Amino acid sequence: MDVKSLPSIESIRFEGLTFAHEGYDPTLRACDFEFPMNSVVWVKSEEGAGKTSLLQVMAGLLIPQGGSYFLNDHDVVPMSFEEFLPYRLKIGFTFDYGGLINNRSIFDNIILPLNYHDLLSPADAQHRVKEMIERFDLGKYQKERPAHVPGRVRKLAVLLRGLIAYPDMLLLDDPSIGLGDSTQMAFAELLKELHQQGHVKHLFVSSHDERFMNLFSHQIIHLSEGLLYKQANVTERIVVNG
Repeated sequence: MDVKSLPSIESIRFEGLTFAHEGYDPTLRACDFEFPMNSVVWVKSEEGAGKTSLLQVMAGLLIPQGGSYFLNDHDVVPMSFEEFLPYRLKIGFTFDYGGLINNRSIFDNIILPLNYHDLLSPADAQHRVKEMIERFDLGKYQKERPAHVPGRVRKLAVLLRGLIAYPDMLLLDDPSIGLGDSTQMAFAELLKELHQQGHVKHLFVSSHDERFMNLFSHQIIHLSEGLLYKQANVTERIVVNG
């Protein structure tokens, strides 16, 4: 698939959006919200309020029960899988340690999105992944399967696979958990570099790790009782090594 032919995500908004897991209070309750764009956005809420579910709705992995979810003024809720796919390929999503394929190597897990969707030539895909492997010193683990590597390496593989296609929108759920301080800083530097290069334009991070979030200049939005709010007058954070 020609990446250049895919639509660039320029705006994201909810109109009357409702989502609830069966038997639970709604994560989103007739929510109207226009998301900040071209920035790092820290998604905050009380424990159990549904930050992960919010990110999954934004990724198209959970289907709302009502309302509209607009990407570039196109409501994606009623779209079929095939209709949504061009947008899905511009969205990266990671959560905890999840999603790695147990019988594939770390290298094969990271390269999977590029190969599965034919987003790059095989040579270019290999080159991009090798650069990431070298950057994070994962060479000795690249041929190992997820069960045979340290948790830090598994977590890095999840994160790198989520961004390896250079998505417009990247949704990260607790990205710093399981990473040491130096790896957190290195990963933050990668995100900032990609953003400066015109990739990963819109970064949404669910996290309780204030220290990690302070590595970025960011905006804050709150999820509370099914609604989203922007936090006003947020002091700009110091960009470390930026």
